[in-house]
Amino acid sequence: MAIPEPSAEQRETLVRYATKHVEWLKTPKGLANLKEHRDHEKYFKEKLSHENLSKMTAEEFRELYKALWASRIWTNKDWYVDHKLLEPNGLDKLKQELSKLLYSSEEIARRYDEFKANVKGFGPSSISEILHVVFPHKFCLWNEKPKSVLPFLDLNLLPDRFFKYQITSGEDYLLCVKVLTLIKNELKDFGIVDFIDLDLFFWHIYDDIMPTVPKEARKEIKPVSIAVPITKRIKISDHEGAEYYLLELGKKLGFITYTADQSKIFNNQRLGDIAILKEIPPFAGERDIGSAREIDVIWFGEDENPKYCFEVEHTMDIIRSLNRLAQLQHLYVKFLIVAPEERRSKFEVEMEKYPYRRMRDRYRFISYDELASFVEVATPFHELKAKLLGEE
Repeated sequence: MAIPEPSAEQRETLVRYATKHVEWLKTPKGLANLKEHRDHEKYFKEKLSHENLSKMTAEEFRELYKALWASRIWTNKDWYVDHKLLEPNGLDKLKQELSKLLYSSEEIARRYDEFKANVKGFGPSSISEILHVVFPHKFCLWNEKPKSVLPFLDLNLLPDRFFKYQITSGEDYLLCVKVLTLIKNELKDFGIVDFIDLDLFFWHIYDDIMPTVPKEARKEIKPVSIAVPITKRIKISDHEGAEYYLLELGKKLGFITYTADQSKIFNNQRLGDIAILKEIPPFAGERDIGSAREIDVIWFGEDENPKYCFEVEHTMDIIRSLNRLAQLQHLYVKFLIVAPEERRSKFEVEMEKYPYRRMRDRYRFISYDELASFVEVATPFHELKAKLLGEE
């Protein structure tokens, strides 16, 4: 793919914000952020040196992963390291594949693809961050910062799908590197000499400038119910209970779970502590991420893309939930309304109306009793799977 050069207008935009960035770097916040970025680089260069990587223990790997900015999305980082990285991959394989990713003589697109194929639990943000901090002159960081800032600056140098979805291949990542290299080179007169400087530039715009600009001013079949035997041991009778069991069920089924209602309490447990994710993974651009943050419960796959989105409707108008889910209709994801059984008829009526009828194969209705039954069925299966196969 041919990469377009920045236009004169885009260069003017870069210069305008780079000038502000130079002044920001002189402030206490700018100096603190610069130190944080360079300390981050120093830490990973030391820990992931040839010599230290070969000697790394499981506990050292745990601390290394928890130090990644990409790991901030996990509520319980230790659980994720144990169950999604160390157990499925093994420490020796992790060290071997990290060494190949960082130090192989293969070209980067192939290294990226091989690492992603051979190692479970790493997404584009964490893979690119590891490359970026060890070799900041060669490799860029690709996460929610550039995915949000580039559209804000109207720097449309990458395909739209790079901002709507996760990148999926080494060739995608290589294209990100090439485009961000162009931008970095445009800013060299403003002290941006490597990709850590560029990430700090993006960080400044994302954290300090974009929040001050109103979003509107930025460029930017009949429903099928789930039939399962009804059981009575679990009783779901309110919004918090439904979300709690959705989070527990998602985890048992192997999904990465998120809830918008982090502070709500059920059975003396905070829902944010039950969810695996503390923040939404950067699976799309700012608009879609903003919409996803408001959804009651989301089950993500290991590729950090949403698979199932749940809205719990206890007393509110069901149309509100249908509309909230519809904001992500362009993504490959299923939408589920979870509510008392008596609300099913209202759901089915709305599914016959525009615009829902054209998306009716995307929506499902699950009653509280059906959800309880699903949890009852999944729990012994999960326990037996862990016992017989050693998998959780």
